[in-house]
Amino acid sequence: ITGNTNYNPTFSEFSNEGRNSYSIGLGFSQILHRNIQASLSADFIQQQGLLSTPFQRVYFSDIADSYVDNFHLAEDIERLPDNRFKIAFGGRLNWYINEKVVAKTFLRYYSDDWGIQSITSQLELAIKVSQKFTLYPSYRYYNQTAADYFAPYNQHLSIEEFYTSDYDLSEYNANQFGFGLSYTDIFTKWHLGKFGLKSIDVKYYQYDRNISLNSSIITAGVKFVKD
Repeated sequence: ITGNTNYNPTFSEFSNEGRNSYSIGLGFSQILHRNIQASLSADFIQQQGLLSTPFQRVYFSDIADSYVDNFHLAEDIERLPDNRFKIAFGGRLNWYINEKVVAKTFLRYYSDDWGIQSITSQLELAIKVSQKFTLYPSYRYYNQTAADYFAPYNQHLSIEEFYTSDYDLSEYNANQFGFGLSYTDIFTKWHLGKFGLKSIDVKYYQYDRNISLNSSIITAGVKFVKD
C-alpha cells in the first residue's frame, strides 16, 4: 500500500439483505375524439430493506488516499436509507392524424423522498409508407435532479450517514433518438414449416447523457402465426 499506509476501511456486513416492494398503480383512459385517445396514470411505490448497491465503492475526501499499484482503495461501499417512497404521474395522447400518420406522445413526472425529481417526455410517429412497411421515428427527453446522498468521486465526508457516487442518482439529462422499420404481411405469404411470417420489426436508438454516457441500441423481433 502506498500513500496512506494506515488503510482502515469501514466495511461491515449487512444485517439484512432482503428487500420488499409494494406498489399501487391507477390508470384512466378516455376516447376524446374518434381520432384521439388519452390516458392518465399514477403509481405509488414503497420500498424497504437493502436499497443500496454493495459493489458501488465510495471514497472520502477527508481521509488520505491509499493505493495498490495505482489502484485507489475505497474507504467504504455505498450506504443508502432502508426506506424509499416513489410517486409517478403520467399521461399519454395518441392522435390518428390520417391513414398515413399516427402520433404517440408521453409525459411523466417522478418524485421520491431521496430528493430525486424527474421529467420524461416522448414523441413517436408511425408513418405508413406502403401497405407493408411502416417507419417509426421517435425522440425521448429525460431530466432529473440529484439524490440528497449523491456526491461525485472522492467528495463525500466520512462523517456522513448515507453516501453514494452512483451517477444514476446524480443530476443529469438525456436525449434518445430512435428510428424503426416494421414489415407486416397480413396474409402471411412467407412460411417456415407450418408457421407463417406475420411481421418483422427492427429499431435503432441513440442514447446520450450529458455526463459522458453514450450508447447505441438495436432491437429486432419476428412474429410468426400458425396456420
